[in-house]
Amino acid sequence: MRLTLPFVLALAACSQTQFYVPPPSSSELRLNVGPDTVMINEASIPEYAVNQEIPIQQPDGSLTTDTGQLWADLPDRALAGSLMRHLNLITDAEVAVEPWPLGGFPDAEVSIFVEDMIVLAAGSLRFTGSYAIRREEGRGEVETFSIQVPMTSFDYVTIIAAHEAAWLQLAEQIARAL
Repeated sequence: MRLTLPFVLALAACSQTQFYVPPPSSSELRLNVGPDTVMINEASIPEYAVNQEIPIQQPDGSLTTDTGQLWADLPDRALAGSLMRHLNLITDAEVAVEPWPLGGFPDAEVSIFVEDMIVLAAGSLRFTGSYAIRREEGRGEVETFSIQVPMTSFDYVTIIAAHEAAWLQLAEQIARAL
């Protein structure tokens, strides 16, 4: 019995969960946009990507996760926060995530529907979907996006950095549409 306790404690120490935060990134793009205020609505992402586990496609096409390697935040919340941060830096608009924290109503709302957010077995992140911009005044629009980010390895730091790179590209695309 005495030998079992140290063995169990050693195993417990080896199986600590690791949490990953996207590394900071920034865009050189700076734009003056029409709306003064923009709200990012909750992002809709596929069920396989909703949880903190990070799905990785295997050569047979299946998706697997490692419960010891997790997002530090929920991916949909991390996506919305990243878009807010980037759009605040790229544009001259005041951008916030719902619920709207400022007075009145936003001049524009952005809704994101993600079809795929998959780390492919071939070594890249596929990030596809559509976004809609609803304007308080004027005509809204719906656009699609298809972003591929190459990865040099499958370590989790690289995987999370690829997500942030894809989100930055999406923010630049949305900024141009605002």
